[in-house]
Amino acid sequence: MFRILSFTLALVSCAFLVACGNSTMSVAPPGSVPMSLTIGDTPPSGVAVLFFETLITGASLQPSDASKPAVSILSTPVEVEFGHLQTDTAFLSLSNVTPDTYKSISLTFGNATMTIINHSGAAIGSCANNSVCELTPTFNPSMATLSSAPFPVTISQNSVVGIRLDFNVNSSVQTDLSINPVVTIKNLIQRQDDEDEQEMENVDEIDGQVTVIGSNQFTLMAEKSGQSFAISVDSNTAFEDFDRAGCTANPEDFSCVKIGQILDVDLSENGMGKMLAKRVEFEEDANREAIKGTITSVDSSTQFHMVVFNEEPAMGGVSQVAVTIQPTAMFQIGREEMGESGGFSIPGLSFASGADLLVGQDVQIRPGTVSSSGGVTTITTDLVRLWPSQITGQVGSVSMSNGTFTLTGLSPLFTGATPPITTINVVMLSEMNLMDDSGSGSLAAGQTVSVKGLLFNTTGTPTLVTRTLREHQGD
Repeated sequence: MFRILSFTLALVSCAFLVACGNSTMSVAPPGSVPMSLTIGDTPPSGVAVLFFETLITGASLQPSDASKPAVSILSTPVEVEFGHLQTDTAFLSLSNVTPDTYKSISLTFGNATMTIINHSGAAIGSCANNSVCELTPTFNPSMATLSSAPFPVTISQNSVVGIRLDFNVNSSVQTDLSINPVVTIKNLIQRQDDEDEQEMENVDEIDGQVTVIGSNQFTLMAEKSGQSFAISVDSNTAFEDFDRAGCTANPEDFSCVKIGQILDVDLSENGMGKMLAKRVEFEEDANREAIKGTITSVDSSTQFHMVVFNEEPAMGGVSQVAVTIQPTAMFQIGREEMGESGGFSIPGLSFASGADLLVGQDVQIRPGTVSSSGGVTTITTDLVRLWPSQITGQVGSVSMSNGTFTLTGLSPLFTGATPPITTINVVMLSEMNLMDDSGSGSLAAGQTVSVKGLLFNTTGTPTLVTRTLREHQGD
């Protein structure tokens, strides 16, 4: 699960369209085949890109027979935020395509918004040094076409196909901050359509609001992307933190889910439109808001600045905010990285007050009053909740016997902080998710990795506890 977008092209069975408020299942035309397409991104170096959202306006497959027209695999535009896909997956769509041999795939990009933090020592364009700036870069060119291996791809009758793409932010962002999209194929899977219980893709951290509840199924509307997901649950689905919603079920179960709740969901997609929730975590009650952001500075124990990357429901698209912590505010830790055992026991890890805040942490707040002065939006909150951060760097020292390593070569978000953060101690927990066949036993000094986990402000050097690791091999 690294920063990935998933198109699911269905050839031969049901079709699932996830785009701009649409999520439907239907019977595919005879002779078509289900196909899944996913896309992730390679993290940037240099200036820290904290938020990078763009509209993917089109995607198509070009048959090897030049006399045949391109086959669209994206019915409506999809908005994607690449900033938090280093170790996660975002679903794009499921489409129906005709069995054939295809020589290439093309993606078309539309408007983009990018928030950077500049600690380069000099102004970059209009962005002053030591500033957080929101930009609206242009794509030049606006289309990326991939025709190298594994193309040509022959899609056979009665099959399901999944394609995972990687959007390389580091290579795509040019010195003038325009975008020349660099996209590669990370993985292609083709299986028979009767193997419908096989997982095609994991999709992590879908935030949204419950709009419909059915029999062992609910619909989640993600306002940020405009996508709507019809999600099933089963006896293996884990429900977490619903006691905060007043649910008394023990253990927590599907009866805890209510219309209007804001939830965070990890799910499995089978390539044919079925989305099954693996984990459903309560975030906020109906008629309340939840804002998630990355901390860019800690001003005091009662105030910090953050770059917003998700709002449920949408509050107007504010990208940078100053957060004032109310005296009675609660500090909590999200359950996502806790694992099936419900936690971990490591001395010295605390998230109980403003003293535990740290640059680079991803947090959720519950907004109270909102004011604006001098171009700065300030929000008060009575809740600060720690969520997993996604961080990329180079492996320093490794102690496999202890399941730990140090992460160096960090983003300017960390190295430009006050005081600078140059190293993070990483603790690998049990039940590790090693992405893309990453093997933790092969970790070596100098290797580039992305990790996802809870980041704690421990004495001396920050500590990140992780269950998700991706090794970058040839990125």
